[in-house]
Amino acid sequence: MSITVAEARGFTLIELLIAMSLTVLIGAISYQFLDASIRVQSQGDAALKSLTAIEQTWQLIAADMQNSIDRPVGKPAVGADLLSVLDTGSNGQGRRPSMMSAQFNNVWLSALLGREGALLWFPRHGWVNPLEQQRSGIQRVVYRLDNNGSLFRDYWSERNQLFSSAPEGSLMLLENVQAISITFLPQGQHPDTEWLPSWPPSLVQVDETEVHGLPAALKVSLQTAELGRVERIFLLAGV
Repeated sequence: MSITVAEARGFTLIELLIAMSLTVLIGAISYQFLDASIRVQSQGDAALKSLTAIEQTWQLIAADMQNSIDRPVGKPAVGADLLSVLDTGSNGQGRRPSMMSAQFNNVWLSALLGREGALLWFPRHGWVNPLEQQRSGIQRVVYRLDNNGSLFRDYWSERNQLFSSAPEGSLMLLENVQAISITFLPQGQHPDTEWLPSWPPSLVQVDETEVHGLPAALKVSLQTAELGRVERIFLLAGV
């Protein structure tokens, strides 16, 4: 059996170059599809993680609001704190607040606490004590947003201590928070009315009617990198 020259001929250089080009092109397209798939999966995982964290944050805030108490913060045993400017009312006996927003009546909460980014302060009851420690069942709570966009919940056991005392615990709730706002609905006001930007409110904000205690509800709006703007309304205890 003999083999002719035509039958023994292999691939030409041009054919090899075309085959190599097709292989490279197919590889590049496959890589692009794989890279896009990985990026989509990564974005989806980040969004799911952010959604889970936000939902856990909503649940924690809801529990805090349902256990909040109308308990005015006590005066310091010695000297005066920044709230002393609120201690005089029309009858000479002002009422100290049971909840404080980031800024109210010329008082900055971050300056009062010595903690940057403080957004909301309030006391709550029902702090479980399974180990029967020597502490109060009332807890001071502060929500704050640090300079890195992380939302924290700080807490103290109520001991009528100074505002500047270090917290007993701090829980990081959310990361990559781009913006946050908290507004307040006074007791007896319809939800369709304008919500107040601070608490306790000034007399001007509520038609010169003096408002004490806790609001009926508060609205929290968050802007995150993964989910954009999300919002939730929380009713307080007794509403």
